[in-house]
Amino acid sequence: MQGADVDREVDVQVAADQHTGGSVELSPLDIASMGRATPMVWFFRQTLDVETLLSTLQTVLAAYPILCGRYDGKAPPAAVQLTNAGVKVHISTASAPFAEAVAHLPHEPSHTSPSYFAKETHEPFLPAKAGIDPDPATADVPLMSIKITKFPGGGTAIGQLTQHGVCDADCQIQFFRNWSRCFRGLGLDPAPIHDRGIVNSLSMGERPKGELPANFKSKAVPAAEMGPPAFAPVMPKIGGPSVVIVPFPKARLQEMVAAAKALFPDVERWSTDDVLTATVWQALVRVRCEQVGLTVESDEVTTCSRAFNVRQRTEPKLGAGYFANGATQIWTELPVKELCAMSPGAVAQKLRASIMMHKAEDTAARVQWYREEAAKGNRTPQQYDKWALTFILSSWVFDWEAVDFGAKPVAFDHGAIVPIVANFVPRPGGDGLNVYASGPQASTEQFARLLGGSG
Repeated sequence: MQGADVDREVDVQVAADQHTGGSVELSPLDIASMGRATPMVWFFRQTLDVETLLSTLQTVLAAYPILCGRYDGKAPPAAVQLTNAGVKVHISTASAPFAEAVAHLPHEPSHTSPSYFAKETHEPFLPAKAGIDPDPATADVPLMSIKITKFPGGGTAIGQLTQHGVCDADCQIQFFRNWSRCFRGLGLDPAPIHDRGIVNSLSMGERPKGELPANFKSKAVPAAEMGPPAFAPVMPKIGGPSVVIVPFPKARLQEMVAAAKALFPDVERWSTDDVLTATVWQALVRVRCEQVGLTVESDEVTTCSRAFNVRQRTEPKLGAGYFANGATQIWTELPVKELCAMSPGAVAQKLRASIMMHKAEDTAARVQWYREEAAKGNRTPQQYDKWALTFILSSWVFDWEAVDFGAKPVAFDHGAIVPIVANFVPRPGGDGLNVYASGPQASTEQFARLLGGSG
């Protein structure tokens, strides 16, 4: 693994004459999302000027003071105190060249074969996770930490950890895009919206208070009960050190959608994300059955859990610049034997139906429930099953290439690597998507084969 010596550490704060103090109350969606720090890394072939990075980081933080704050110390936290304690920045020098750092990432159009690597590969380019991830939710934990790594012979990596209780992946990439705009002397686009009160004002329409949608799969648990997930007994079988990225170039995705259309000519509108999610879900289930000793004829139920960005889907709208957690989950359930017997197009229709069922008032009802349970001191985690057949499939289809510090990034990596999670990330130049999955080496090879890659 490539190393990186830390040359120095600084706390970047909002300038004294711009710091206003106060606090920001966390929304029910924020509190429901607490637990982990979300890691991301951008790679640039050019060596970026560190002092300009630091000075423009201070500039942009004036518009994002929450990132310089700290939790209020309650359990669970209810607010962020705008203490201006700062964003911790580590400046490092790598021991190996840039090419080695990005070798595992399919960042060229010619990279169309699966890439296998160790799940810790991203960690040299992130701030140390100890004491930050999992989120201890204490009054002294940094809410954002950044690491800037310079490479011998040229190149820069910028990595970050941000607590999920403060914002989601959409926000994180929005922040880095705006930091890069400040670096280039441009204004913020979009300007951040920090009014979390909008979430509490969401309209439930005619829905009675306390009534939840039928497909809601979260549960209330006393905060003191930090028990393991239902699938803990099978973790030794499903966990592993290997990560695979399976590339799906744009041309291949178009072929997949065309195949779905051919089987269902009466369906007018198809979503590429639905078709890819269906295909990946089927592959994950087949791998999981192999791991835990189930057959594909099993009556056990598998669940696909998809992050659903509701910023433009609530009433009133949160807005594109809403800088907080602005997503909820959409769940689709099927028996294993039914899922495995269906075509990807048929599964995609089920996935689309689950999305279409979710209305603005459903999000509002969930928010109301989250708020009520938090007031009781309860956590509200997702429900899982004993076979780890509940999968989180997240489409991180964000414009990471717009993080342009006078030089565009050539690659993007993340560390959301858990055996129940698969992430989709755009390939450079908009040429399709890369799909991440993890587990034992044999399982990642099987996953790639099922998706049409080599094992």
